[in-house]
Amino acid sequence: MEDNDLTGGVESLPITGGILTNADIESILERLALALDPLVRVDGLSVKISGFAEELLLLRSPEGFKREVVYASRVLDERGFAGRVFAEGRPLVIDDIAAEASSFPAYVRREGFKSMVGAPLTYHKRRVGMLSIFMRQASHVSDSLFPIVALVAEVAATVVENSQLVSRIEKNYFSTVEALAAAIEAKDPYTRGHSKRVTQYAIVLAERFGVSPARMRDLQYGAMLHDIGKIGVRGQILNKRGRLTPEEFKIIKRHPIIGERIIDSVDFLQGAKPVVRSHHERFGGTGYPDGLRDEEIPFLARIVAIVDFYDALTSERPYRPAFSAEQTRLFIKEGIGRDFDPLLATEFLKLASAISRPEEVPVEVGASAEL
Repeated sequence: MEDNDLTGGVESLPITGGILTNADIESILERLALALDPLVRVDGLSVKISGFAEELLLLRSPEGFKREVVYASRVLDERGFAGRVFAEGRPLVIDDIAAEASSFPAYVRREGFKSMVGAPLTYHKRRVGMLSIFMRQASHVSDSLFPIVALVAEVAATVVENSQLVSRIEKNYFSTVEALAAAIEAKDPYTRGHSKRVTQYAIVLAERFGVSPARMRDLQYGAMLHDIGKIGVRGQILNKRGRLTPEEFKIIKRHPIIGERIIDSVDFLQGAKPVVRSHHERFGGTGYPDGLRDEEIPFLARIVAIVDFYDALTSERPYRPAFSAEQTRLFIKEGIGRDFDPLLATEFLKLASAISRPEEVPVEVGASAEL
């Protein structure tokens, strides 16, 4: 596997309908289930959005409701129950699922659901999906429940629509970020693809530490734009084939501050600023621009510091050929506690051990090679 094929990546982030990460949807569904308990025991609820492969499923357990995501579900197959729900535009009930189980997703049989209620998610007369309520006991559902179910479905449809709007805005934001990253790399052909690879590596590493979706988005933006300040550095310095003079290196070291200033007034990039400013800080306090050390360095910046180092060394530069992946991992290992956060670096080395570039030839130089 090549190092730019590390599992995961930008495309793995939840930039779909928003349903998978929206706590409001889950909260609404759980409250619905509990509210209906005196009348009927709800054992499962799901929301499926038209046009998306994912279905959000909540299953009752002794500890509460557990969340599951189902892919390529048939719950919206208009030839079956969903077609009838959408045709009538109101909640409908199935008292005996077994009679038409073939038209339902596999989890219905797995969970032993016997009956269900389905309600369309409609927003401004436009169908956006379907809400399903499942019971493990065959039971007659009173029509008196339908107004409650319809009301909850209406609220859920509004949340879904808002989530989709946010998703579209975020996609536009990220397109802007990618364009900015491309502008950086246009000045230095040797770094083409660097920002995207750093972002991919950073996301995979962050996932190992349970970074929240909101913080993951800050990481995504920050990693993609970590070198944006190089726009303010002269091309003859960026592309210089020999080693930089002390004065030239001093200029290069300003790019984190320049980058932070560039994005300072952009609202949706505020969470990315610590990454942009601090990705060259070192765990032992020898980095720049602020000489931060240990946990003074923002956590997301510590992630990017490692993956940026890895990709920089395994990529060719005007002044040196690429290092081998094995050699670069050795450099990272030597820098644990001095240059890199020990926990993050140790975990990254586990991930990176699966990466190799067979065509590379190790470069016989010291670990202090310039990036």
